[in-house]
Amino acid sequence: MSHLSLEVSLQKEMQGAASPIIVTSEGNQAGREVEERSQCIIKGLQRLPECNFSTAEVSDRYIDTILQQIHHQEYLEFLAHWNRALVGEELLFEYPYVDQGIEADTPLFEGVYDLSREGARTAIAAAQQIAKGASLAYALCRPPGHHAGPAWLGGYCFLNNAVAAVVTLQESGIDPVGLIDIDFHFGNGSAALLASRPDVWFGSIHSSTILSYPYKEVHPASDGQVFIPFSHSPSSEEYLTAVEQLIKKALSFGCAAMVVSVGYDIIINDPHGGWHLPPSIFEKIGQIFAQSSMPLCLVQEGGYLLTALDECAYQFGLGLLGYDQK
Repeated sequence: MSHLSLEVSLQKEMQGAASPIIVTSEGNQAGREVEERSQCIIKGLQRLPECNFSTAEVSDRYIDTILQQIHHQEYLEFLAHWNRALVGEELLFEYPYVDQGIEADTPLFEGVYDLSREGARTAIAAAQQIAKGASLAYALCRPPGHHAGPAWLGGYCFLNNAVAAVVTLQESGIDPVGLIDIDFHFGNGSAALLASRPDVWFGSIHSSTILSYPYKEVHPASDGQVFIPFSHSPSSEEYLTAVEQLIKKALSFGCAAMVVSVGYDIIINDPHGGWHLPPSIFEKIGQIFAQSSMPLCLVQEGGYLLTALDECAYQFGLGLLGYDQK
């Protein structure tokens, strides 16, 4: 039997807060970044034998010290301004804070900064659990964050939760830290933020960035970054081999802890995905991560097929905790 437990940090939810729409590559408007996503994932985690839930408690002052190390001050002030200036259904698409070569696709809305800060608070709280000695912590935050760069937003993301977790671990004296991104989409924000942090290793498995967001060529900034793109829907075997490859490289870099950007959008029928992997793949992904024997801080990114999120989370937890379903 496993002796591990999964420490889950829950986000303090705000009434009615959701990133209402996003413009897809075809110019369609889709809106699936809603609180219900988190509720579905919680249901899956509740089925696990060893899971402890707590609401994220981190001081506003500490959140600010972390965010100011990640994002430009003028960008944070811009988010804070529109947080209050927009009312009700009003949305804002006209802003200069976008990654190079990308059009604005994510609207600002009333309470956008408040909601995003709660996501960051949740990621920081999970990282603090690791710093206190937990082996497995899971930040159930939203909106996702891995497309948010030094001074840009995009793809539902406003503040970079995963990098907030990385910096929190470093502040606690854990070094070097790794970040592995297993979301369907490439975390262009995380890659850009970590380019200036040679002491952080970054690996990503994702859909081709030409075929999928951010729809442009990307290149690793250094030997400390490894990108594995797929221009086709990978088989389970291909995908799991890629996960093993990244973990091996992270271990050879000397990582003392790992942040994982978790995306459940790699599965079949995800509305923002395009691959055909089964939800059950997450048990094997979890097993591979568990075998690394590194403390793991999991940070929620994408995953929009509401009917499958609980199963993805459950399978992932089984693998991470070392439970065999046989």
